[in-house]
Amino acid sequence: MENVILDIIDRLTNSNRLFLYLFFFFSQCLQIIFPPYPGDMVLVIEGYLSELLHLNIYFVLIIAWFGTFLSSLMLYKLGEKEKEKILQLKIIRVIFDTEKFIKIKEMFNKYGSAAIFISKFIPGIHSFTLLIAGIFEVNKKLAYLTIGIVNITHHALLIILGKILKENWAIIINMMKTYNRYIIIAIIVFGFFICYLYELIKRNSISKGRFYEGIYKFICNNLYCLFTNSYITYKFRGSSI
Repeated sequence: MENVILDIIDRLTNSNRLFLYLFFFFSQCLQIIFPPYPGDMVLVIEGYLSELLHLNIYFVLIIAWFGTFLSSLMLYKLGEKEKEKILQLKIIRVIFDTEKFIKIKEMFNKYGSAAIFISKFIPGIHSFTLLIAGIFEVNKKLAYLTIGIVNITHHALLIILGKILKENWAIIINMMKTYNRYIIIAIIVFGFFICYLYELIKRNSISKGRFYEGIYKFICNNLYCLFTNSYITYKFRGSSI
């Protein structure tokens, strides 16, 4: 599927820009409706193309976000309308991992609408979480707001990385495939690290300058290791894309 997508993008770069933008939009719609679709890869490529073809990165981001937002609302409304009976449909059971229903239900009971935000960074459950949010009739305003915020954050991160890495954009894809679990763990560790530094400031009156310096060093050291390992893997194994 990835090679087909790359071929389509290659053809579109030599055609009318409108078709390229439409492809960006429908790619993000498709990623939500059909999770196996590699929408994250397309986001990174969008960042790369914004640099290569001098596309307006803000416009690219808005188009991608709008596609994701609309399809996310569609899943929410579908769950709200059909309730749990929709989980019995064969097509739903094929597309989504319905066996995770209980786990996602527990997430909503524990975190409320924040479960939508959390699920975005857990591989394979975000789209199904949106459907469940509708089934449980999670507060619409909070659900819509969370969907909007988490997707603009997620999309901006991947598009900016693609723009920075340029022709080496496949490094970030390789990193996401190889280190997905480790990234999640790193985020948790980072959260504890921030809390720890905050406590040190309160107890020992550490200056804000040292506080931010510690955060800066922590981020730089860990990201350097992550990208270095990904680059080495990418160069020696070759891109799988």
